[in-house]
Amino acid sequence: MAMAVVLEDSHERDSTAPRRSPPPDPTAASRPEPGKPPVGARVVLIAEDDASLRDTLSEILGLEGHECLQAADGEAALSVLLDRPIDVLVLDLHMPRRDGISLLHQIDPPPPAVVIYSAFEFYSPAEVERSVGSKVFRWLRKPAPPAQLVAAVSDAIRALPGGG
Repeated sequence: MAMAVVLEDSHERDSTAPRRSPPPDPTAASRPEPGKPPVGARVVLIAEDDASLRDTLSEILGLEGHECLQAADGEAALSVLLDRPIDVLVLDLHMPRRDGISLLHQIDPPPPAVVIYSAFEFYSPAEVERSVGSKVFRWLRKPAPPAQLVAAVSDAIRALPGGG
């Protein structure tokens, strides 16, 4: 038979002693209520051919309350972009079936605000800008810390018409 042991401190035994409430959680105000997206939550498309990285980026941004969609290549990303409104596109440049530059030629942002998330081993930011103009909101070099990714997406959302 299992036995539970309850430890109490001397203040809890004395019913006249004031009860201490737990200290407030400083992050509670920034977290959304359960079932409600946070203010500024938007739809983010992650176009990345590395499945584990795509899942990780989606998880990071999902924890911020964003609805995250995923595309494994440029063709899949274009299909999603043509199918529904997307607020932010997190885009790898080197992908199969359609690379990021080719995808950027097919869309006219914003929206979506485009955050390039790339290792830049095949294209430099200057080459991309010469090719597609000012369609890119922010450039992040892989691997970027999660806070940098979250900040880039948050900034992109605030820059959109009617932003967060």
